Amino acid sequence: MSDFLKTKYQDLLKDGEIAPELYDEYRVKRGLRNDNGTGVLVGLTKVAEVSGYNVENDVKLPKKGNLYYRGIDITKVVSLAKDDFGYEKTCFLLLFGHYPNEEESKEFINILKDNYDLPADFMENIILKNPSRSLMNHISRCILSLYSFDDDPDNLDGYELIKKSISIIAKMPSIVAYSLQTKTHYLDKDSLTIHYPKREYSFAENLLYMSRNDGLFTELEAKTLDRCLIVHADHGGGNNSAFVGTCVASTLTDIYSMITASMSSLKGPRHGGANMAVQDMMSEIISDIGLNATDDEIKAIIEKIMAKEYFDKTGLVYGIGHAIYTLSDPRCEILRSETEKLSIEKNLYDRFKFYERFEKIAIGCLEKKTGKKCCANVDFYSGFIYEMLGIPRDLFIPIFAAARVVGWISHDIENLLYCNKIVRPATKYVGTEEE
Repeated sequence: MSDFLKTKYQDLLKDGEIAPELYDEYRVKRGLRNDNGTGVLVGLTKVAEVSGYNVENDVKLPKKGNLYYRGIDITKVVSLAKDDFGYEKTCFLLLFGHYPNEEESKEFINILKDNYDLPADFMENIILKNPSRSLMNHISRCILSLYSFDDDPDNLDGYELIKKSISIIAKMPSIVAYSLQTKTHYLDKDSLTIHYPKREYSFAENLLYMSRNDGLFTELEAKTLDRCLIVHADHGGGNNSAFVGTCVASTLTDIYSMITASMSSLKGPRHGGANMAVQDMMSEIISDIGLNATDDEIKAIIEKIMAKEYFDKTGLVYGIGHAIYTLSDPRCEILRSETEKLSIEKNLYDRFKFYERFEKIAIGCLEKKTGKKCCANVDFYSGFIYEMLGIPRDLFIPIFAAARVVGWISHDIENLLYCNKIVRPATKYVGTEEE
């Protein structure tokens, strides 16, 4: 059978080839990108805006990057949290359109805490009995399984979707942590440690508490993770996982299926796993040249990366460059500051300074090579933060997903309320036709 299939696959490569020039001939926007690198407009939103360039006379011009949640700049969203936890308030902002006052915040957080617990027997029958090497697949299956525990799962009324959304968001720390514990115990043959969510803990605190065997964490660790959750909560309606969710939700499927579709998108290494590539790259570089390497040594190794002679030989300097941001990624600016603070507590400040030097030198090298402005993106520091927090690599993408669920939901509710058309783009047939 294998020889037959291999032969047929080679036939497919020959007979099914689509010539690259046909995309230009039929003016197909590959990846829904315009020729100048901007995204094709596919919808309207008031949830979030990603701003990284200006366009004048169809030319893309660099600018300082901004990310707005409901019209509030992300830097202000983070600052509004002050010395408290801010992710829950950010969820309120994305869902309801304004930043909560003290009374609204207290009421909303209490509702979230009322929904922390999983349905009866869900952990035993759904999570623990079905270990998977892929935590993202496991988590997706858990979310899809919540459908069976909902008395009215197909109800798409806006208010009902809000209630379902809050229930799902509140359960994400448990689902993420228990999925990790299941894999660790049944597949990695380690001890099984189950902590139930604590009502007195925030979203970020519960993530750390339930994913660690000893359940211990410092205040700075929890606050740093909280800031990561805030900057990952949304990134506009055009990012791949949000657009996938919008496409799926436009068919009027249930909210659990929609979130699962977005989860599947985020799992892909082009979307959710870049911070792991950054960590692998930086670990290899530091191992080879050391933290005390000169700027010239750092520049030399970056040039080897770009020449496809070092690391994975793809020519990519992971964590540097972004499809939208040009002069700066505001999420990176925030996480750089958080990284510095945490690195001091973890006695890794010298490593942070290496990252900082590498960032500046890499930007210079890439700008010289491409002639275009670029910046470090959110992934450059997020993986370093997760490593300092002792978060296993298996959780890097799931934590991103846990934070992003509220963004997916906010866009999908908005589209169902105000657009409410099934997404149905077209493709051009370029094959042969029988006469």
